[in-house]
Amino acid sequence: MSDPEAWLAMALSLEEDLTGYEDESEAEQEIENLLRRAADAGLPKAFGELGSFLWHVRESDEDAYPWLLRAAESGDAAATNLLGDIHDFRDEPEEAVAWYEKGAALGDEQAAASLAALRGTLAHRKSAACS
Repeated sequence: MSDPEAWLAMALSLEEDLTGYEDESEAEQEIENLLRRAADAGLPKAFGELGSFLWHVRESDEDAYPWLLRAAESGDAAATNLLGDIHDFRDEPEEAVAWYEKGAALGDEQAAASLAALRGTLAHRKSAACS
């Protein structure tokens, strides 16, 4: 198999079978390898999928960030939301807001919801600090 689209499709198919309830390290490694091959081949959709996998499955914001950034730069709205999530996780609210705003502007409903929630949290913090 030497087609980046096929690697991505295979990875996504395998990912659907992950349960999270058992040792799936071999399957996870195969998925990551396929996603990396597709991303390294320059497939824009693979950038976001690899970043999402690294953030959600490998729980590595540092590894996920550059892939999500590449995806966001190619117009992937879901990647902008995940970048917002990473900045929110890192307690960097200004950066999180900026990424959520970009995602919302691209039509990502989750980014819009995350933006509203974060703005509410920030307003509450500011109100509590003033009292």
